[in-house]
Amino acid sequence: MPPQAAWAARKKTTEATQAPRKPAKVKVKRQRSSSAETPAERDRRLLRECKGLPNAGACLGYAN
Repeated sequence: MPPQAAWAARKKTTEATQAPRKPAKVKVKRQRSSSAETPAERDRRLLRECKGLPNAGACLGYAN
């Protein structure tokens, strides 16, 4: 088949025959649940709870 005939036999791609474009991805911000504590609340709780155990587990570095 000569090149001109091959080009003529090829399917023409138009906007109607092309697959529709997907919309851009949307970033979803995660929301904290209403029962989750904030970092400041966590710090206050650890300072309060770790007074007697200065070097135990999560208390490491929170008690003087």
